[in-house]
Amino acid sequence: MLRHSPTPRRDALSEVLEAFRLRGSLSAHIAVRSPWGFSVPASGDLGLLVVVRGRVCFAMEGKGDGLLELATGDVVAMPNGNAFTIRDDPGTEIVPIADAVPCTELRLDMPGAQTEFIVLRCTLSGGCTNPVRVALPPLLHLAGSDDAVARWLEPTIRLLALEGGAPPTGRTMVLDRLAEIILVHLIRAWLERQTPECRGWLRAFSDSQLARAMAAFHAEPGRAWTIESLAASAGMSRSAFAARFKLLTGETPLDYMTEWRMQQAKSLIEAGEAPLKQIVASLGYASAAAFRTAFKRRVGQTPGIYRAAVRAEGERRAQPA
Repeated sequence: MLRHSPTPRRDALSEVLEAFRLRGSLSAHIAVRSPWGFSVPASGDLGLLVVVRGRVCFAMEGKGDGLLELATGDVVAMPNGNAFTIRDDPGTEIVPIADAVPCTELRLDMPGAQTEFIVLRCTLSGGCTNPVRVALPPLLHLAGSDDAVARWLEPTIRLLALEGGAPPTGRTMVLDRLAEIILVHLIRAWLERQTPECRGWLRAFSDSQLARAMAAFHAEPGRAWTIESLAASAGMSRSAFAARFKLLTGETPLDYMTEWRMQQAKSLIEAGEAPLKQIVASLGYASAAAFRTAFKRRVGQTPGIYRAAVRAEGERRAQPA
């Protein structure tokens, strides 16, 4: 007789990233021959560049250390949506990418193409205040020459390339999920490279005791958590837990919980399915009034106004270009 095994508890980072979903992804699939050069304007969205084949000279606005030479399989992410340029050679003139790629097709195929790449723009839930965006550096880079990277990146790139030529039905959802796969791997690699001096709430996931406390919180965000109960989950004293959390993340545990609950609330509002009463209960607020007060203090808008703004933005994006 078959028995269902219990569902394993997800790690804390997975719980956090689940609340910070990508949506509304757009991709431009470009295959070019030399000479070529494009400028990509700044955006409020997260940007991803994936090199399918060939070499690309990449430069991001505001990054003072010059060109980054990208090769087949390389990926770069710009969490803040900075403007950037890409070209075959540092001396090649550039043109706005919108002038070269038809917005109705988002695809460019030159005969005899030597270089192929994919540019994605993805909206992060919560916009510019998304804690993932705030915690990450303005540029993340993974080299495709790394065998550990190539094992997961190669099949993801193939799916991205296929999706670029697929029918539009369901394309945005597929692109969202593929972009999330890339972003999670970029975050993983970035965390592995961090030195002890680096701070930010993502750093807490690299500490085994703090990670246990964060996993407990994210598994039950509606529970009335205190510093004492979080410390108990970590197997630490209250003072030691609070001090280490502040040292690694730069904020207090209570500030982190409030920020995460607000981000979760924004994600649920953006999804457009959960009524306010359900959101309030899931996040542990005693009343809708208390939640509205906390939401307005952190977000600058009431939940109702935020929901209306999200709907209006969704309708604007749905309009033909």
